[in-house]
Amino acid sequence: MLPSSVVVIVATALLTLGAALLLFWAWRAGYFSNFDAQSRVIFDGLDVRLERPWESEASRREREVEYGELIEPAAGEWGGAL
Repeated sequence: MLPSSVVVIVATALLTLGAALLLFWAWRAGYFSNFDAQSRVIFDGLDVRLERPWESEASRREREVEYGELIEPAAGEWGGAL
């Protein structure tokens, strides 16, 4: 039983070291440098301009300044009436 345990321990250590090296490389390459911009990549350009009924006035004004005039959502889109 001991030889198979050593193999599992060594394999786990190598996989953990590989994952840590990959994380370190990504950090040094700048993949984690701008979370705000990366979080907006998933949105379509139109999504940030749609009015959101649950949004506060301050947030709404901030988005208007940053992205331009807000657009009323179509039916079923971001809280638009069906």
